[in-house]
Amino acid sequence: MQYDKQTREDMYRTIASWKQSGLSQKAYCEQNNICYYVFHYWYKRYRNQQGAVNDNPFIPLDIKSASRLPACSANIEMILADGKRILFHQPVSSDFLKALIS
Repeated sequence: MQYDKQTREDMYRTIASWKQSGLSQKAYCEQNNICYYVFHYWYKRYRNQQGAVNDNPFIPLDIKSASRLPACSANIEMILADGKRILFHQPVSSDFLKALIS
């Protein structure tokens, strides 16, 4: 399918808005009356374009030793590249995180 430049820009703006919303793709689409399958199609195109710009899909992960971190009761949240979130309700080791993402 051939789409014009304006349609592509509109969908990429929609994707940027979704990323900032903190919602799942499905929830965002439901709230904004967007067909999920159309959104998913454009998100795939967007990711492919971004991949062409940045061939390295990984971002640096800075892990500080526990002795340098202040004591707090905050949860740990890991946000994956596809927008999925993993929330830990208790402390986890850096080795566990490394094993999880490898």
